[in-house]
Amino acid sequence: MNLLVHAPLCEPPTEALPFRFVLSCAKIDCEASVLLECERGTEDMYWQFMRSRGMFDFISDIIIPLQEKGISLDTKIRKQRSTILTKYVRFENQTQIISQMKDRLILLP
Repeated sequence: MNLLVHAPLCEPPTEALPFRFVLSCAKIDCEASVLLECERGTEDMYWQFMRSRGMFDFISDIIIPLQEKGISLDTKIRKQRSTILTKYVRFENQTQIISQMKDRLILLP
């Protein structure tokens, strides 16, 4: 399963450490492929911004929006796919985001 992260979600007011923790939970605990969705031409900008803050460590690839299927972590609903909505990722909401993510990514037998 893919976790599709909309790139602008990494920008402030999102904090680097909680963002990184949420993605690490997706990749390690949920065994999801974490993909960053960003518009053409912005890939290098986001890669440099995130890499310098340790926010890119758990991201598998950069893709254009709506290219892959999966669970989306976004600020708004795009298309008809399951989306975890949030305005930012910070210490105060990281537990809620992780809980929603695990509920959707880990399938119960």
